[in-house]
Amino acid sequence: MIPINSYRQFVAELIAHAKAKAQIEDQIFTRLAVTESQLTNILKDQAGIVVAGNIPGADYSNTPGYFTSTGECLLMVLEKMPEDYQGTEREYDRYAVLQELMVEIVRVLMNHDGFHLFCDKGEVDTSRPLTVEWEYNTYGGFNGLSITFRLKDKDV
Repeated sequence: MIPINSYRQFVAELIAHAKAKAQIEDQIFTRLAVTESQLTNILKDQAGIVVAGNIPGADYSNTPGYFTSTGECLLMVLEKMPEDYQGTEREYDRYAVLQELMVEIVRVLMNHDGFHLFCDKGEVDTSRPLTVEWEYNTYGGFNGLSITFRLKDKDV
C-alpha cells in the first residue's frame, strides 16, 4: 500500500509539474479524500481549479518470494463554473484550460518513471490503459475531467 503521505506528496508535485508544463497561471488547489461524501463536503465551497481525488487502497498479490500491492487511483481536474457560462465560449475556454492540465498529467503518468520522478515508493502500472473522461455536475456542481490509473507499490 502506497504510504498516504508519499501519495499526497506525489499528487502535489505531479500537479505543480503539470501546471508549469501547461503554463497555467490560475491557482490550483488539491483536495484528497477517502470517500465520495467526504470529497463532496471538502469541495462544497471551493472556488477555482481544483484537482480532487481518492486516497488509494490496495490489492495484494502473492508472487514467489514476495508479494505486491496495487492501488486504484482517481484524480479529477475540476472547476465550478458560473451558471451563465453554460453553452458559451467562456465555458469552452475554461474546459480548454482544464484539458491542458489533464494532458500534462497524462504525459507524466504515461512516462514509465512518472511516479518515480516524484516519489520512490512506487510506479504507475502502464500494463493497463489510463482512462480519461469528461465530468459534468459532479461533487456538487463541478465540471472537468477525470483520470483513473493504478499504482504499484515497491516497498511491500
